[in-house]
Amino acid sequence: MPSANTGSLRDRRRAELLSQIQQTAHQLFAERGFGAVTTEDIAEAAGISISTYFRYAPTKEGLLVDPVREAAAEIVGSYSARPPHESPVEALIQLFVTHARDVSEVDNLDTWRLAVATAPHLLSKSVLISETDHGNLIEQVAHRMGVDARVDIRPALLVHTSLATVQFVLDGWLTSDIGESPPFHEQLERALRLTLAGFD
Repeated sequence: MPSANTGSLRDRRRAELLSQIQQTAHQLFAERGFGAVTTEDIAEAAGISISTYFRYAPTKEGLLVDPVREAAAEIVGSYSARPPHESPVEALIQLFVTHARDVSEVDNLDTWRLAVATAPHLLSKSVLISETDHGNLIEQVAHRMGVDARVDIRPALLVHTSLATVQFVLDGWLTSDIGESPPFHEQLERALRLTLAGFD
């Protein structure tokens, strides 16, 4: 009978290998450009077979986009845990800014940024958040507002406006000189406060 830790050890190993594949891909994309790198190149550089590569990374695009989707899912999952005294707007701002600040401390963020800059079309607004997460966030905002999202447009409008703002700041950050501009989380907070001011 397998030990109770086998599943978690297997999960950790899986996560480590996926992370290795992602980091290898990001490095190659940053060096050569997204379009110039093949799945075979990534597998070879990561030291794995092509079949192992496809088990962990079914699409090349997912290697760039999936971390963003995972972050969006974490943000949606954390919204309801924000302090109850925060307004719906302040809870969204704090959630996005806190997550952006945390992400800015990730070791390979610059490499990911350079990799995405070679294929910015992959980070369109539609891929930032899944349809399910989008709907869940609207429902959570409506709950915090004390309204029914089916009859009151404000929760959906607030979520849409905040996501459009995040996309706008992200697009600018991806093409800016990091050394010359404020940190991403500061740019994001300033933009969110400007665009969401009318909702409070």
